[in-house]
Amino acid sequence: MSFKIFSLQLFGKIKDVETIENQRKELIDDFEKFKQIEKSEELKAFLELQDWINSEAFKKKKAEIESLTFKGSKEYNQLKELKNLERSTKIKRYFKIEGSSDLKRYEKLKDSEKLNEYYTLLEYIKEGQFKKEKHEIKSQIFKGSVEEKHWLDFKKLSKLAGIKAYNELNGSEVLKKHELFAGSAKLKEFIALRNAPEKDKQKQKACKALKRDPEIKAYFKFEKSKKLKLYHETSDSRELTQYYELKTYVESDEFKKREAFLKDKKKFEKSEAFKKQQRFKELAADNDVRFVLKFGKSALYKNYLDVKDSFDLKRYFELKEITKSDEFLKRKAYLEDKKRWEKTEEFKKQQEWVKQKNEPQFVLYFKYKGTADFDVLKNRELIFEDDFSASELDKAKWSNISFLSEKLLGDNYSMPGDLQVFVNGKNCKTGGQLTISVKKERAEGKVWQMPAGFVPAVFDYTSDLVSNSKSCQLEEGIFEAKIKFNPVKQVVSSFYLSGEKNTPRINLLEMGTKNHLGISTLGENGKVNLSGIDISNLKPNRWYIFTVEKTGNSIAWKINETEVFSIQNTTLNFPLHITAATLVVYDIDNSKLPVNFEIDWVKCYRKK
Repeated sequence: MSFKIFSLQLFGKIKDVETIENQRKELIDDFEKFKQIEKSEELKAFLELQDWINSEAFKKKKAEIESLTFKGSKEYNQLKELKNLERSTKIKRYFKIEGSSDLKRYEKLKDSEKLNEYYTLLEYIKEGQFKKEKHEIKSQIFKGSVEEKHWLDFKKLSKLAGIKAYNELNGSEVLKKHELFAGSAKLKEFIALRNAPEKDKQKQKACKALKRDPEIKAYFKFEKSKKLKLYHETSDSRELTQYYELKTYVESDEFKKREAFLKDKKKFEKSEAFKKQQRFKELAADNDVRFVLKFGKSALYKNYLDVKDSFDLKRYFELKEITKSDEFLKRKAYLEDKKRWEKTEEFKKQQEWVKQKNEPQFVLYFKYKGTADFDVLKNRELIFEDDFSASELDKAKWSNISFLSEKLLGDNYSMPGDLQVFVNGKNCKTGGQLTISVKKERAEGKVWQMPAGFVPAVFDYTSDLVSNSKSCQLEEGIFEAKIKFNPVKQVVSSFYLSGEKNTPRINLLEMGTKNHLGISTLGENGKVNLSGIDISNLKPNRWYIFTVEKTGNSIAWKINETEVFSIQNTTLNFPLHITAATLVVYDIDNSKLPVNFEIDWVKCYRKK
């Protein structure tokens, strides 16, 4: 444990989070008020009045008032500035289009369904999806297709002698007659006489007579024919089964429809892609679409957009209001009045100055005027922030896949010894704070194993991570996060800054198996070395604001705005991004589950 952390806490050097956040909020609020007051006409007037009250000029005011003239005054210059703006080409062109029928038509059409359809189809055509679909449709032809192969197989089987014989005889009258005669009395009598003893001359004579019978002769001739033999050989053959399967297939409506499609030389013209192309051409020629595209690129409209929110236009309207106001007209009349001193209220102004001096806005202004209290806000720029108040993780800011995993695999993976698999956001919860939970549940994932590489594995725990590598990378700056310090020895919950590789990296916080912050590097022996400070003395289950400030090679760590460690390092000279994750390294007792890594907010600043 760190004696430094212990002593800082003991002597109250590490303030509580609530005090810091309240002080920050108060300072930010005061800074915003200060800036508003600093730019306000009220302060300007007050300071002018104050200078005047405290100056020698006040004593000589009568002579000065009598010597005042309208020419050269603020009001005179405002009128002159207004006339110059009225003569401005940009402002003239702005009013030429402002409120015009063309602008009204453009505003009405630019977000219309027709224009949205045009831009959708334009993206479809220009981004390559149309070309891809067109190629896919036209590349589907009958020649070389699976359908052609089945058709050729069917034709080949159709030409087999056995198939031909079967098709010719199956169900034919010839076969039916032959099979009918096979059971006839005449044939049975002939067979019986043919088998009679030779000494039975009468039966031998009768046999010879029947042998010459046309039906008997025809029967035995067909019975011994090659065609009938092929028919019987084919009846139960595999070829016949395959033939009828293919015949059913190639004669089916589905096959014919597919064949017709593959052979159709105009199938592309019948496709949805073609219809979309034609619709795009139709929209591209549409008067409304052409008008919007032309008007949006016109010099007049571009000038309108440039001037619309410009300082000159705002100043023009401001001067219009000023110069027609009663105050301005009275002031102008006063400056032109030769007897203005007799109408002065100098004493009243002096009393008004005393009154204004004690107003809260001026008390606040002079409290900070000339101090360095706001330097911390002036000298840095907030470029990344998330308070996780949304119901879901902001995917524009965060990814649930680490930078290295995205680069190597396109998905998360675990290292040997890890007992968890990252589940791509399922264990991340927002809605006031970010909670990364470790749960005991079996899940499939990948683990890096040498020399096999990424191999499938089943894990007993699930966890998660978040990374802002795609939205914010800084080589120098200030990185802050409000994190609940709640270590569980079986896990490693870390919030760190790294580049394309996991090491070297800056640990804003690592807690669990070990509790520390500092820099992690990879030694020649493959082991991770840490240069930093142990923070196990921090009070558990409490929120802390952890900060890292990196300027050049100087890196400093703060806890609740109190510096606890600093180091010089020349290896971390590359863009850094944030990763927050929880690893499981030992089995966790069910009573401790789920283990939650809680982050209230994250902020990244760039020094100005």
